[in-house]
Amino acid sequence: MHNSNYYKWFVLSVLFLAIVFGFGTMHMIAPLAQEIDKDIGLSLTQVGAAVAIFTLASPIVSPIAGILVDSISVRSILTFAVLLVGASCAVRGLVESTDMLLLMMFLGGVGFACYGPIIPKVLGTVFSPQEFGRANGIVFSGFWVGTTLALALSANVLSPMFDGWRGSMIFVGGLSVAIAIIWFLLFRDSTADTDSSTELPSTPKSFAEVIRLPEIWYLSLYYAFFAAGFYAILSLLPSLLLQRGIENGGAYTSLIPLTMIISNIVGGILSDRFGRVRVLVVCVLLFGATIPTLLLFDGLLLAFSLILAGVAAGPILPVTTSLPMEMTRIGHVSAGTALGIFFMIGNTGAFLGPLLAGWLTQSSDSPWLSFLIFMVLALLAPLFILQLNKTQSLETSKNASG
Repeated sequence: MHNSNYYKWFVLSVLFLAIVFGFGTMHMIAPLAQEIDKDIGLSLTQVGAAVAIFTLASPIVSPIAGILVDSISVRSILTFAVLLVGASCAVRGLVESTDMLLLMMFLGGVGFACYGPIIPKVLGTVFSPQEFGRANGIVFSGFWVGTTLALALSANVLSPMFDGWRGSMIFVGGLSVAIAIIWFLLFRDSTADTDSSTELPSTPKSFAEVIRLPEIWYLSLYYAFFAAGFYAILSLLPSLLLQRGIENGGAYTSLIPLTMIISNIVGGILSDRFGRVRVLVVCVLLFGATIPTLLLFDGLLLAFSLILAGVAAGPILPVTTSLPMEMTRIGHVSAGTALGIFFMIGNTGAFLGPLLAGWLTQSSDSPWLSFLIFMVLALLAPLFILQLNKTQSLETSKNASG
């Protein structure tokens, strides 16, 4: 394994850009929707379907990608995934029907679903345990950088520059393809993690073995309880604010992902210093406490609550995905399989949350019931994560257990 400072920061930079461009390919659809509609037809319902189709692949593909990356090759699987994301985006610029556009969105989602199980495993091989949380936080902040750039630049900058939505899709897809080529040419698979504890396992476990481990279920259910409310809020809050007479509901809601660009990184650093479990408990409790305030406040108080929600939510994904590498019965060799299961269970919560919130809001003619349910779920989530210390499933290090 290459262990120089230059190499590990090169790896981090490539992974960060892969996420920025990959998540950007999903969020380009909305700002370019009017142009696409005039060309091949794309209704607002189909815009929502396109985003849903992109994310739908995760619960199915993530565990398969995790198994493959533990048994075959990080380099090969991630190269294929990034190529698929980029190529499917570029082909969107050539399609002549909405059905083909949606198919390309699904294929992009298949590629992007591979990122979650692979990236923390890669970072764990090149960064020490004392740097791992920070590195994971930096890379996962790419989700929100990509979202922000796609929403801000797709229609206003890329479309005029590249002669419309088709050229924009081809350009961004080409950037992902370039990242895949760079990754394939310069990354080398590691056969061992030089920073791992000798207590961690040295041979991969099967999917059946990993899914029976209670620590994976504790971690996954913690994230699912959080993600259900988080993604429901991002989906519904702009419309709910407009219904309350608050203009620029989308701009207000964007304070959450904008804040998360910073809190992803800061949370990872804090987890390196104070312990991952401790950070996860504090963050999800704070997030739960902010949920009802989003329906109560307006103006500066609403903005403050949204920023606080972003501060609380930011560390959760990078810190939870750091933990399987540090679990005594998983470690580096089975981290891909474990993370695949984590995303399968956790993203099921992320998928069901907005559906439940929409149904409850429509049936009760009020968002309060769904928001209170999500608050309760967030406040219950620490019960799962605290089990990791009680079951002694983590390495006896401050970084893991806290």
